[in-house]
Amino acid sequence: MLLNQRNLPSAAGSTFGSYADRLLCLALDIGEGILEAGGEIHRVENTIERICKAYGAIHVEVFAITSLIVASVRMEDNSYSSQIRRVYNTANHLSSLENYNRVSRYICANTPSLEEVDDMIRRAKEQRKYPLWLFYCGSGLSAGAFTVLFGGSLLDAVAGTLIGLLLAAIGRIHSTYINSMAKLVLTSFVAGFLSYLSVWAGLGERVDMIMIGTIMLLIPGLAFGSAVRDLLCGDFLAGILKTVQSCLSAVLIAAGYSLSVLFLEPLIGSTGGFLEDEHGLWVQLIAAALGTIGFGLMFRARVRYMPVVALSGFGTYLLFILVSSQGGSAFLAAFIATLFTSLFAEISARVFRAPVMVFLTLGSVSIVPGGRLYYTMSALLMGEKALMQQHLSATLQITAGIAVGIVLVSVFTNVLLHFLAYLRAKKKERYS
Repeated sequence: MLLNQRNLPSAAGSTFGSYADRLLCLALDIGEGILEAGGEIHRVENTIERICKAYGAIHVEVFAITSLIVASVRMEDNSYSSQIRRVYNTANHLSSLENYNRVSRYICANTPSLEEVDDMIRRAKEQRKYPLWLFYCGSGLSAGAFTVLFGGSLLDAVAGTLIGLLLAAIGRIHSTYINSMAKLVLTSFVAGFLSYLSVWAGLGERVDMIMIGTIMLLIPGLAFGSAVRDLLCGDFLAGILKTVQSCLSAVLIAAGYSLSVLFLEPLIGSTGGFLEDEHGLWVQLIAAALGTIGFGLMFRARVRYMPVVALSGFGTYLLFILVSSQGGSAFLAAFIATLFTSLFAEISARVFRAPVMVFLTLGSVSIVPGGRLYYTMSALLMGEKALMQQHLSATLQITAGIAVGIVLVSVFTNVLLHFLAYLRAKKKERYS
């Protein structure tokens, strides 16, 4: 709820609660905005704490999970406030995340009046609009590009693109009209059904390639990697909740695709076996770059970042393929590729003065194991236990490699920045 609707008065002589109440409420507005835009839990907690301390708070406690923020603040005059904020919907909205990040940095650096802060939050909320046609283009481009990346033909890519556009339209149906879990099963079933239908109509050639391309739009690979990262960083409750949510989503996606296979495979035939490297390396790399751009548009990142995002996806997939071709395990390939992605994201974030997550989330998309999940599901349906375990193992290894790579670079960067800050402080003391 926007505070400007309450005619928020100034700190002096206020009749609307205490200064601590208003300060914490505004800080929670920003934290809620970051969480709704897909920001990390530790970023939400850190932002609220920094804002409150910038305005003189002597003690701040913040606890956040994906659906709830609890915070309390104590000021120098011993005034105290404790508030709870329920968060109902979260989605990857990277331009909105950047807006809130910019507002929080400005507030901490300049400590404007609370009325100014309220006005800045209002403007940040109004800037959340993103061209709808770009979102649809991103969905279609991602599905088509990943169809090619995993070995599909040009016809398969056309079919994947059209299905991706339809999935984007289904995704915009408000959750109040359908349960989110049921919606995920329905969306997966529709994607599988249309994949078979496109092959039957002669628009596509291989059902499995089209399915893999479209499943990338739904797969919670990034969310699962984020969950593992939260666990490794000590945010155990948030990590466990995200892990359960990601696993449940994966099961529901598999259920939706499985239903389409059970109903339509007798009519169309087998979806084929597991194929890798069906195209040349350059075709795969270009497809990885285009797929990364597509996700950037889907996640509503700023268009001016797209060349950098494409380069990140290109380099990440190249390293993944090179390590894999030299006999490296799936974990090692994902780990080394993610080291590049994370370092590239840290540098890009400082060049563009944007959150690291904007570049990190998109850079790792090209190695998310969507194809592996599909073949895990397929092997399960065919009763091939050994093959299912093989693909499941690779899926978990890639996910773990992504998470560990991100955490190591994040820890190294934080240590380095603190060390440099220490050196600057020492230098300032020496010459003061």
